[in-house]
Amino acid sequence: MPPGDPQNVPRGGRFIGASSGAFLDQMAADIYLQDIWTSQGVLYRVAVACVGWGLSVAMIQRTEAHEPGHPGPWVTANGLRHWLIVHDPGQQMVGVPVVPNPLPNHTPPGEGTFWVNGVLTIGPKLPWHHRLTLRVQPERGEYARLHYHKHEPRKDHRPDPPPIMPKNRGKHYVFDEIVYSTQLQNCRRAMPRQ
Repeated sequence: MPPGDPQNVPRGGRFIGASSGAFLDQMAADIYLQDIWTSQGVLYRVAVACVGWGLSVAMIQRTEAHEPGHPGPWVTANGLRHWLIVHDPGQQMVGVPVVPNPLPNHTPPGEGTFWVNGVLTIGPKLPWHHRLTLRVQPERGEYARLHYHKHEPRKDHRPDPPPIMPKNRGKHYVFDEIVYSTQLQNCRRAMPRQ
């Protein structure tokens, strides 16, 4: 399959990298509600920003693309935060089950209000050391299919996410939910509907 063409994730999911959670205001924004290469008009994505060490917030961002593959500036849409459905059963064990977590995180589930890169942002909290599942439900009933588009590697700890890789070099996975969990750092796995 040519690079950049959509691939459905396998039943066991696909590791899609680390999440933001160690550097204040750093944002990961590589999960889209549409295929960025073929869609135009109003586009949406899921962004996650670090708001404190070990704590991130999820948000919906929107933009307009006058032609496929060329989105305009992204803006946080607090009014669409109800699209984000997060299941947080609490803190997970890390490593050997009999060893307590060396960095406990007892952040309660739910929404939080934070300043992210100078913008007041309201959204679900995503604490490290919790196994979280995030789905997007724009309208009543059906959950959205999500699109991961690989971005360029991050070269620093600046807030803005790096740009999307060109289609001929990138990866594009289609899936239903994101599972956030912890290995040595917080990581993400794209999962199909079970």
